[in-house]
Amino acid sequence: MKNSDRPSNSKRRFLIATSAALGVGVLGGVTGSLFWASNSTRFLMYIKGQQTAALGRMSRSVLPLEGHKLNVSFGDSIQRLVEAGVISPEKFKFVYAKRGGLPTWVEKLFTQPSSEPITMSFQTAPYLLNLLWPLGMATKTQFNEKSRIKGPNVGRYASTGGWVLGKARSGGAYFNTVSAIDLTAEQEARVLEVAKNSYRPCCNNDTFFQDCNHGSALLGLYELAASQGASVDELYDIGRNANSFWYASEYIEMAYFFRKLKNKPWNQVASRTILDKNHSSIAGWQKNVHKPMVQAGLLPNTQLGGASNCGV
Repeated sequence: MKNSDRPSNSKRRFLIATSAALGVGVLGGVTGSLFWASNSTRFLMYIKGQQTAALGRMSRSVLPLEGHKLNVSFGDSIQRLVEAGVISPEKFKFVYAKRGGLPTWVEKLFTQPSSEPITMSFQTAPYLLNLLWPLGMATKTQFNEKSRIKGPNVGRYASTGGWVLGKARSGGAYFNTVSAIDLTAEQEARVLEVAKNSYRPCCNNDTFFQDCNHGSALLGLYELAASQGASVDELYDIGRNANSFWYASEYIEMAYFFRKLKNKPWNQVASRTILDKNHSSIAGWQKNVHKPMVQAGLLPNTQLGGASNCGV
């Protein structure tokens, strides 16, 4: 294990222990908190404090109010997870019961295929995270045979042990076991290429090393998109748009960085660049995005940044 991985992995083990102690209700807290976190992070508060039209326009270029419509649909993948026991609709509904219940579009996915394009927005992001998470974790692929989480400790990661909405007590029982998405060898190769080069600002791990819910969710989204014909470049665009809503403050700050220090609007920054280790891993983001912004006087010293909570 690399030194850079240890803090995040220790954090994940702690979160799994907490999950085991508190049960399904903990996951419910996460699903409800994502929308709140996306709208109340320190950087978003800083932007609101600036009251400038330029910052407002920039934040909306990253997080449009209408969301990002992705050229990918669920098909019957969620039904397959339900049939395999990876998703228990009853547990899913229980989690959301105290939040007004599940939206109709989510409930339909448990029993009906969907050809509707997925839209990633503030309203849908929490639900999509918990639908895509088990999809990435459980979908059987050749490349997952070589995954770092495969082995005797497969159930001890936040992505596996933290999944408690299936019939089994732990999602580790489902890792790489379900034919939820039909992928050709060429499509798998495409997914693996992009997954190995897509990072998330909660740790220093790429998406292939799906050790947390966000990692599994993005991998599942990549698998869905590739199975429906998405190219490598399109997969990177999909990852960028998903991460924007799952890591709102880090990505708005990144857009601010590119605009102010690189003189490049967000829509002109390549998705591969945004997702790479230098910008989207927590260490890369802190060193190459946040620190230069503070040093340039574009952020207050008290604006320390930090990883989004990706635990259960």
